[in-house]
Amino acid sequence: MAAKGSPSAAGGTFPPGGARPGRCPPAAAGRGRGSRPGPGALPPAPGRVRPLPRGGAEEPLLRGIFEISKRSCDVVLSARRLRWSPILPESPTGGTGRDGVGREETIEMKDVFSVKLKRRRFVGQKKGGTLLGITVFKCLNKKENKLTDYAVHLNNLSEDHCHLWFRHLKEILNVTEYEGHALSVLKECELQAFDGVVCVGGDGSVSEVAHGLLLKAQIDAGKDTDYIPTPVRAPVPLGVIPAGETKRYCYIL
Repeated sequence: MAAKGSPSAAGGTFPPGGARPGRCPPAAAGRGRGSRPGPGALPPAPGRVRPLPRGGAEEPLLRGIFEISKRSCDVVLSARRLRWSPILPESPTGGTGRDGVGREETIEMKDVFSVKLKRRRFVGQKKGGTLLGITVFKCLNKKENKLTDYAVHLNNLSEDHCHLWFRHLKEILNVTEYEGHALSVLKECELQAFDGVVCVGGDGSVSEVAHGLLLKAQIDAGKDTDYIPTPVRAPVPLGVIPAGETKRYCYIL
């Protein structure tokens, strides 16, 4: 579903006294007031880090350093957003800048549809390889009623650092990992809280999601799910992004 990672080098330039170039420290999770910063936490210098908005959804889950677009960035993950700002200065001789960070960029997690570990592999190599970082895929509105994907590469050579972030990102995205997973998720969720459901996958995934939507609609309507002569409609529309090996439904939808 996602493209292979590019063989660009990860790491980057870090603040004086920080980790050596090319290796990023472990991420620091959100800490309580008065607790000591753990290894890899950004120094609490005045003006270094912008204050985080209040509210449970904006409570930081993780904070760490990644290289994005060849610049070392301070990256913050919350349940709703992934935010990053270039760290200034990027060299020991550079100026301090106005507030210690560059312009902030943001991705809304509701627009993210996939995340993967990016690795450099030799020709013919299918497993393993050198870990380069994490790739986050989001949807962009290209034209009316048309979407295109956009990839953000979070480069970091630390296995522990990347696996920690990858695990938290997957928990937020709730990626389906086995047969029947999507069905169990849909049976438990409140469909009225969503504008629609988008399935990224092949014939099996689409069939499972459609089944889950219809089954949930019957359960909410109080119908007997063993025998449904007149099923009610699902309350939300279903969108499909073809991504499987077999995409026969593309010819009939």
